Amino acid sequence: MTTITNSRVEFKPSPTAYLNLLRIFACLMVLTVHSGEFFYIGPVGNIIRTHHVWVNNYGSFMRACVPLFVMISGYLLLPIKEAPEVFYKKRFTRLLIPFLFWSAMYAIVPYFKGEFTLQQMWHGLYIIPLNFNGPAGHLWFVYMLIGIYLFIPVISPWVQTASKNFKLFFLAIWVFTLFIPYIRTVYPEVMGEAFWNKFSAVHYFSGYIGYLILGHYFKDHVRLSKAATAVIGLLLVLVGYVVTHFVFAHQLPFAKDLPELELSWAFPTINVACMATGLFLLFSLTTIKSPGLEKFIAKVSGLTYGMYLAHILVLVVLFEPINNWLHNNSMLVIPVMAVSTFIVTYVLIKILSYLPGSKYIVG
Repeated sequence: MTTITNSRVEFKPSPTAYLNLLRIFACLMVLTVHSGEFFYIGPVGNIIRTHHVWVNNYGSFMRACVPLFVMISGYLLLPIKEAPEVFYKKRFTRLLIPFLFWSAMYAIVPYFKGEFTLQQMWHGLYIIPLNFNGPAGHLWFVYMLIGIYLFIPVISPWVQTASKNFKLFFLAIWVFTLFIPYIRTVYPEVMGEAFWNKFSAVHYFSGYIGYLILGHYFKDHVRLSKAATAVIGLLLVLVGYVVTHFVFAHQLPFAKDLPELELSWAFPTINVACMATGLFLLFSLTTIKSPGLEKFIAKVSGLTYGMYLAHILVLVVLFEPINNWLHNNSMLVIPVMAVSTFIVTYVLIKILSYLPGSKYIVG
């Protein structure tokens, strides 16, 4: 933003500009996660163990990506400033129409590439209201986000009136739920769960809603010095990463399936929450001093939703040539794939953004 002082323009950085930078970084993290999947997920969902070192080195750090997106939403959207119906219309127009377009693309494009039969294409289209189709597994995120957006106007009045301590009470119970994936390795059913009841005593405090409240809590209640922010942020990232990395390596020799292997990679776990919180703190120290750079970052950030929706179509095309070029070296292929996919997808979405009605494609 700019102000005019004594006939000259003075640039004042936006206090939330770092959120745009964080959103871009989280998008790149997602692409890195998906670039690593070629090296540990087999064609029928089996585990490939030959490249586990660099899959773990990169993948464990990148698991903070999805929580960061939800925290940013909590920071920016809670409490809502408009009527619920206005909020729903504005948010779901931007969220749902591009989602439906790209969901259809993940059924249609494989058909024209000869990977789907006509029957599989139609199945991929009509299943969209129920769930994503095979090639569009990453779109689980949008279904989750739909639930978050539906709930925001419900929880917004509570956020406005609840005290700081009451919000901490909510977050404390939520933090406890982040340990439950580990508790379940010893006791598969906890706090009232059984085959006839999948909802434990703390179910309604669990999941991604905690990241939403945490993002809001940062905005309204966290006031730390720069030194404290840096130290706490770095410690949280390091501790979270070490735990995430160690547990993945521990699970690798005996894991029978992907859920067992990815125990510490689940987004609602304490270690991933530590990394996401630490990164949020560290990025809050960022100051963008150039108005041109701030504007560019904001524009790239505004395209990240479309990039997320489209990137798998680019990723699967780039993998083989990049992997062959770098001789199947996962240490190099994963980051090169992620950056290349980011650039190509950005250019694709940027071009599409110039079309009439592009908001219905790129968000």
